[in-house]
Amino acid sequence: MLDFLRQRAGSWLVKIILGAIIIVFIFWGVGTFRTGKRNILAEVNGAPITFEEFQALYAQKMNQLRNLFGPNLNDELLKRLNLPAQVFEDLVRRKIMLQVAEKMGVQVSTKELQLAISQIPMFQTNGRFDPQKYRLILRELRLAPKDFEEMIRAEFIEAKIRHMLLTPIRATSFETKEWYSFENEKIKLLYAKLSISNCEAEVKVTEDKLKKYYETNKEKYRTKLKIALTYYLLPFKELEKELKISEEDLKNYYESHKNEFTEPEKRKIRHILITKKKNETEEEFLARAQKIRKKIKSAEDFAKVAAKYSDDPHSKKEGGDLGWVTANEVFENLREVIFSAREGEILGPVRSPMGYHIILVEKIKPAKTKPLSQVKAQIEQKLKEQKLKAYAWDKAEKLYDEIILTGGLEAWAKKEHKKLVTTPEFVPANPPEDPNLTPEVIAAAQRLTQGEMGSLMEVPNGIIIFKLAKKEPPHIPPFDKVKDKVKQDFVREEAAKLCGKKAEKILSELKKGNLEQISQKYGLNFKETDFFPRKETQVPGIPQEVLSMARGLGKPGEWISAPILAKDAFYFVKLSATKPADLKEFEKEKKNLQELLTAKKRKEAFDDWYQALRERAQVKLYHELPKL
Repeated sequence: MLDFLRQRAGSWLVKIILGAIIIVFIFWGVGTFRTGKRNILAEVNGAPITFEEFQALYAQKMNQLRNLFGPNLNDELLKRLNLPAQVFEDLVRRKIMLQVAEKMGVQVSTKELQLAISQIPMFQTNGRFDPQKYRLILRELRLAPKDFEEMIRAEFIEAKIRHMLLTPIRATSFETKEWYSFENEKIKLLYAKLSISNCEAEVKVTEDKLKKYYETNKEKYRTKLKIALTYYLLPFKELEKELKISEEDLKNYYESHKNEFTEPEKRKIRHILITKKKNETEEEFLARAQKIRKKIKSAEDFAKVAAKYSDDPHSKKEGGDLGWVTANEVFENLREVIFSAREGEILGPVRSPMGYHIILVEKIKPAKTKPLSQVKAQIEQKLKEQKLKAYAWDKAEKLYDEIILTGGLEAWAKKEHKKLVTTPEFVPANPPEDPNLTPEVIAAAQRLTQGEMGSLMEVPNGIIIFKLAKKEPPHIPPFDKVKDKVKQDFVREEAAKLCGKKAEKILSELKKGNLEQISQKYGLNFKETDFFPRKETQVPGIPQEVLSMARGLGKPGEWISAPILAKDAFYFVKLSATKPADLKEFEKEKKNLQELLTAKKRKEAFDDWYQALRERAQVKLYHELPKL
């Protein structure tokens, strides 16, 4: 078997086999399939979570992250997101919801699922579900239809359960008024801050302390990957000038694409739309339409009758005028009737999904094909655009071979007197402003070794030929290189600890003693805000994290229970005064507020309900989740 793999290492079949083996090793380690439960990762109340389910959802989430972050998706970010744990919890939630659904008799039929998917706008063309578009989008997202449909089914089931459980929960008028009164009550705050910098002078710094701090916090000083590129751009604009389109090419294209240069037949029409009345039978509906038709004695009467009887609000005032239309712009069942009529002919009543139409064909413009002389420049541009990419790639490939034979980009550029671009060193997540440094180019460059040339790549302005000029991998610099930064961090952290203890002592004194005396003792500068509503999210001088705590203070004179660290300072905050909410606007806002409060109550109730289920669920994990 090993000989077979070695001999055929380049084969696509072998690559697939190796890929499958690698995936298994990445996720589950070598000894996984020797266990008793071969295809089961975990069980939730006895229901299995299989390897395939985990891998499918993991791949789906990874694709979403790649689409969202592009080249900025790195190991550090993935570690912070802890994706394996997220995926596992999503699957546990699905299993619990399915079990609840079974007990409650909640089901999602195939028809409901199809309808839900068909109503997703990104799968529609002109407002209708497009199966081909559906398949293409899923392919781009690297999602199998089965996996996507299972995801939608799970969401649908949870939505149904939510509806059944939460519909009875509503915010009362009293609760809404209380909420409005609290959110709009005006408050005034008294506050001061103790800056951490005030305590820095008290920090005792020694070489040993700094080295110990550095050893404990080494990861903090790990640098990010830095790269620099050297490239040459083969611009599309310059290459386009080299392309020559012959007269024969122009004629051939014109003859085989005449429909592109043909203005379709147009007809100027008026119509009277008659819509069906409530409880009206189809026979009565047709009879009424025929009665209106009889009122039109000639084409000259049409506009008056339309203005009086038409149910189309857009054309009624204009005497039913719809202007010039092409065959594609009218209902399919009206198309043949309208476009086979004579000029001046009155048609109908004709049925459509909207109702009955009586139509006047006022004027006809026959189809007209523009002569070659008139569209020559247009065809030439189109043919250049069609041939440009192939021409550019052909030239770029030849140039790439020439560069390799010459000895590299720099040697070739010197020989041919060409100008190269070398970027400054940059972190891939924060590239220089250069339209040629696309996310795809940066991602490809990161995979290269220093000095290695990348593959040819298309960028908006042309074909780029590049090499990785410099690569500085992430590393932890030695202590001497980062000593100043280590000292700064050490002093700040120690100062924060000292200030934290000092702030607690100050607050304890503030709660008991004379504010003016304590302020002078510790050099605090207390300020008072203007009155503002509790719901306010921005108040000058007060950081948001401090404000969010202050909003919950109840009675004047009450302090926030502990000093709050924000923006390099500890804050002391007291509620100094309140003013009742003005209820004048309450009735106007009541409906929206009641809906918001209802949504809030329902979310909290559902979250609490699910959390209780999750805590009671018997989850057995048979294998470790992959570690990133």
